[in-house]
Amino acid sequence: MPADLKSPFDVAVVMFTKRTGPLAAAVRSVYAQQFSGRVQILVGVDGPQGDRAALAALVREAPPTMVLTVVDPGYSTARSRGGLYAPEAGGALRTVLSFLANARRVAYLSEFGRYAPDHLDRLVRAIGDKAWAFTERWYADARSGQVICRDSWESVGPGKGVFAKSEGGFAAADTLIVDKLACHGALIAWSDADTQGRGEDHRFFRAIKALPHGSTGEPTVYTGIFLEGQHPFMLAQFRANGVMLERLMTLTPELKAEVDKAAAAQRDYATGIRDILSVKGVDFDFRRDR
Repeated sequence: MPADLKSPFDVAVVMFTKRTGPLAAAVRSVYAQQFSGRVQILVGVDGPQGDRAALAALVREAPPTMVLTVVDPGYSTARSRGGLYAPEAGGALRTVLSFLANARRVAYLSEFGRYAPDHLDRLVRAIGDKAWAFTERWYADARSGQVICRDSWESVGPGKGVFAKSEGGFAAADTLIVDKLACHGALIAWSDADTQGRGEDHRFFRAIKALPHGSTGEPTVYTGIFLEGQHPFMLAQFRANGVMLERLMTLTPELKAEVDKAAAAQRDYATGIRDILSVKGVDFDFRRDR
């Protein structure tokens, strides 16, 4: 553990957990970073559940240039679990921990994600003196860790991908590093979400997208997902990128029909038969030239 905790770290990594099983692999991917600077890792515990002994063991594993700080209020800040804030994923924790971090540059990682060894090094180089930077990502099966494919349509940055038209693009939380002083006013967006407790990552991206930014141009984060919970339109995107869904999930005849229907709607949109493709109030832009 670094002897001087009062001096700002070179970068902080903000995480939160509702459980500790997958968290260990995520934290250890930060410990394995090929990064010469000092790193503070902040883990917020979202609720009274969780294995405190496992968290304490992770604290003891920290390399000499890193420190793991556990923030455990003993309750959840998420509305769905008795708290006051809308996001299902952590309530207000990303906002609170971003402010609490003793580092100007803050990166993010979910408990189902993991970093490639050069992730932080590349991001720090990419941000330079800009307000924020992003990397690209791989999708991985949240249960097995198996890489599914590269995300070439969703979290691909400003002006690109399926959210290019509706939101000006998108970069997911796990792919970001921000200068929290330059993005200070945007940090509260992590604590806001829709009525279902989702979308805080899109709100935060919309708040920072116009600020000066950089990009690594390479995928250096593995985002764990559960394919069973994905919308048919997103499953159609996996299939369009060569993923054999049948090998990774149970594809019922009803769900297969929905995926085929979504794929057909995307093709109609791309060829101009449809002027707009909207799902649950979000306009998707599937044109390959974006």
